[in-house]
Amino acid sequence: MEISRKGLGLTAVVDTGGRPLGIFTDGDLRRLIDRGVVDFHHMTVGEVMHVHPKTIASDRLATEAVKEMEQNKINGLLVLDNQGRVEGALNLHDLFRAGVV
Repeated sequence: MEISRKGLGLTAVVDTGGRPLGIFTDGDLRRLIDRGVVDFHHMTVGEVMHVHPKTIASDRLATEAVKEMEQNKINGLLVLDNQGRVEGALNLHDLFRAGVV
């Protein structure tokens, strides 16, 4: 699973043009388990992802990303290029490591 392999804590769901459709986080996975959903292996990503994920443009300041995360009580943002395509993901841990927070 990409979440574990890349150590991000989240993965983006994108359309064929690379634009974000949703996001699935390690927290979403934990909540499924807490709710007793043990057979989530047969669920589609569309059933478990958050639609309309929070994003930030790649040219924004890291401090703006922190503010966005704080305001929305989230730990990660999808980073978009100037055409609205997912360029990457930013996790609060990345900002800690960089000394932004």
